[in-house]
Amino acid sequence: MAGTMVVGGLLAQGAVQAQSNVQVYGLLSAGLGYTSDENGKTRLHALSGTNQNPRIGFRGQEDLGDGNKVIFVLENGFNVMTGTAAQSGRLFGRQSYVGLTSNDKGTLTLGRQYEAVKDLLGPVVIASNGVHIGDNDNGYNDLRVQNAVKYVSPTFNKLQFTGLYGFSENPNDSVRNRVYSAGLGYKEDAFSWAAAYTKMDQPNAPDAPNGAIGNDYASGLLIFNKSAVSGSGVSSQAIAGTGGFYNIGRTKLGAMYTNVRYHYLDQSNLTLQNIDVNLNHKLTEALNLGASYFFTTGNYDVIDKKPKWHQVNFQADYFLSKRTDVAITWSYQKAAGDATFARVFGFAAAQGKTQSVLIVGMRHYF
Repeated sequence: MAGTMVVGGLLAQGAVQAQSNVQVYGLLSAGLGYTSDENGKTRLHALSGTNQNPRIGFRGQEDLGDGNKVIFVLENGFNVMTGTAAQSGRLFGRQSYVGLTSNDKGTLTLGRQYEAVKDLLGPVVIASNGVHIGDNDNGYNDLRVQNAVKYVSPTFNKLQFTGLYGFSENPNDSVRNRVYSAGLGYKEDAFSWAAAYTKMDQPNAPDAPNGAIGNDYASGLLIFNKSAVSGSGVSSQAIAGTGGFYNIGRTKLGAMYTNVRYHYLDQSNLTLQNIDVNLNHKLTEALNLGASYFFTTGNYDVIDKKPKWHQVNFQADYFLSKRTDVAITWSYQKAAGDATFARVFGFAAAQGKTQSVLIVGMRHYF
């Protein structure tokens, strides 16, 4: 259970006593990973974040009455093995925002936040126990949006809307390094489905360094952030997708489709399409079993190349308690078409067209 401390607060009008609530929460996750081929060699790694990326956060709210609250989140990511900060060394790189929420009007927040694809379709990727190659559709949340204003509506007729705008902060061109995003989710009993769209214009542009997408975009894990023609950067990245879940007893079925279009500064284009199907079954109260399949197909227009990747993931996750679990995950990826290498997310590329990864890890929530 997250630690909770309660402090008093005063409303500005009428000096009415209100109550603030602050939670400290987080998780630790680490383990070992074995790869069959990284640059032509087998490798054994000590890994941080084998089950889920580590974090520590502060979440708070102040009740203003009549169903209205002030809310905030400050969340830090870090590497368990080294103790260093993640998200390019940011203090609160995972999330940092403040806002207002109302039972009947929705939630408005400002800060470094998640965009609609991550919010609405990311859960399908998480349920797959793997990541689409290069996290090209941001389902694994490698990119957060800075300077963001975000609105999440109340639920109307089982539908909920999300919209976000991340400001450029370039005084001469408001388009440079901006982001806009929107999505719609539906949930009824055992069925949930969503559709989302995110557009990043000139992400991490050198002349808009304080814009919506920061130096996260320069990560070597994002293998499509440079043109295959000239090595130039990205002019825009657009992500559109749809997906969701259906529960049948102890089994959850998930499916997802995303279309990602990169337009590079050299005027070349890459379109990637990802198909993701997954199944998770609660075999016992303590043991969860999962399996998934990814297919990614790409099209480079200028060089007329059509790379493809297939990937399967299997996981057995055993809970020692409500807050601690151990998991074994095996992923296998095969490059096809014009793809010249396999690369399971988080590891170096294989010298050949196949790569398998075996990970054993544990996680503890607090």
